[in-house]
Amino acid sequence: MGSFCRKAFYWPVWSFAVVFVLLSSRCHGSCSEKELEKREEEANIVLTGTVEEILNMDPVHNTYSCKVRVWRYLKGKTMVNGEVLLDGGNKVMIGGFGDPHICDNQVATGDTRIFFVNLPPQFMWQSQNELMLNSSLMRITLRNLEEVEHCVEGKKHFNDSA
Repeated sequence: MGSFCRKAFYWPVWSFAVVFVLLSSRCHGSCSEKELEKREEEANIVLTGTVEEILNMDPVHNTYSCKVRVWRYLKGKTMVNGEVLLDGGNKVMIGGFGDPHICDNQVATGDTRIFFVNLPPQFMWQSQNELMLNSSLMRITLRNLEEVEHCVEGKKHFNDSA
């Protein structure tokens, strides 16, 4: 009889564990990222940089902006004008971190990433001095840099070379 009670106790525990695993994987897997070529195409500006400061936390939308030291423009350097440039021209403000429509968009001070950004639309008058995050951030690795450069140059995807 004791064995039956133990089995009856474990059944709800296992059921809960299975449901939890299924739901948690579903939640994490719900963010589908576009192909790198599409992300690069949709971004007017692609740059590498290091997050120096986190600012403008919006508690309502859970979004924030960051001051980013730019190391290199991979695309769109001519689009970045004096209104967007900060601290002598080597830093920019980027908004849109925390946006639920962008998969990997959380940073901490000191993070160095590849940023896919756009100039803000004209109707966003409050954000005219900052660039807007357009898609997920990428970690800086030699492979990632090469893949993004190949996309910017209009070459085939890095893995497709014959």
